[in-house]
Amino acid sequence: MRYEGVLSLVMRIFYHEFAPSTSGYPILGFQSKETRALTVGYIQKTGKQETFIPCREHLGALREDDTFQATVQSLSLPAVQKILHAHDPYTISTITLLRETVACRLSSALFYAGIKTHYGDCFIGANHVKTATSITTSYAYENTEGLCEDGCWVIADSIAAGRNLIATLHSLLSKYHPKELIFIVPIGNRWGINEVSKVVAEHNIKTTFVVWGALFGLNPDNHYDEPWGLLDCEPIDLRDQQTFISMYSPTLCVGGDFGNDYYCPALAKKLYEKQLADLQITPKIPTAAQIRSVYTSEEIFTR
Repeated sequence: MRYEGVLSLVMRIFYHEFAPSTSGYPILGFQSKETRALTVGYIQKTGKQETFIPCREHLGALREDDTFQATVQSLSLPAVQKILHAHDPYTISTITLLRETVACRLSSALFYAGIKTHYGDCFIGANHVKTATSITTSYAYENTEGLCEDGCWVIADSIAAGRNLIATLHSLLSKYHPKELIFIVPIGNRWGINEVSKVVAEHNIKTTFVVWGALFGLNPDNHYDEPWGLLDCEPIDLRDQQTFISMYSPTLCVGGDFGNDYYCPALAKKLYEKQLADLQITPKIPTAAQIRSVYTSEEIFTR
């Protein structure tokens, strides 16, 4: 089911309800100015000159702010509001996987989405360990002081193969049994969401996933990169997919390094340049005028 909605007078948001996960859990998606900045790009204005900044070069503090605003939008979706308001606020907890989704600022996002108080916040240190032939998870830190053991948990993390989330769920669900889970997924794909869903289904917990921009394709070779151009990509707005592919071809990952994109732009740019070289891609970045021929001013940021 697809429909358009407006969360504010100045914000145009496209919603999409995807087919559920293999375990039957709903997957909701949307694209706003903020999420489009993260998954396609935005227009930068300097004096009278305008330049289009593609999402792979959208790094650091401004990217972090867009992520926070998109998290507020995620928690403000009518279906998510219905879930949140079905629970006593003192039974709602947030779970942040360090370090990418620190940018979601879940506690503050709940406040601005109308949940003025909640039980507390949980922080998990689960990191990828990458070798030339594998990607695994190191589960190194868990602070559950702010976790309501049998409440509603709001969890933020992007999902490739779901490695970090699955390690987190195996640990937490071995000790606690929440009534409901809400996953905020800045960049995710159906295969990884299905893998996470299987773990949740073993514990019979009501669950909802919220994704931004698309259900991206998952690179079958490394189960990590998520390009716009793979056949299993499910875009909310075809213009976004077409714009990204016209810049980079179908194969470049939309997300880069999810942690460094926010917290070490120098390393994120280094990875970006390496991926362009490895994939033999020469970017064809459109002008701001070309982007304006595709999107209205309500659909893309000018800053």
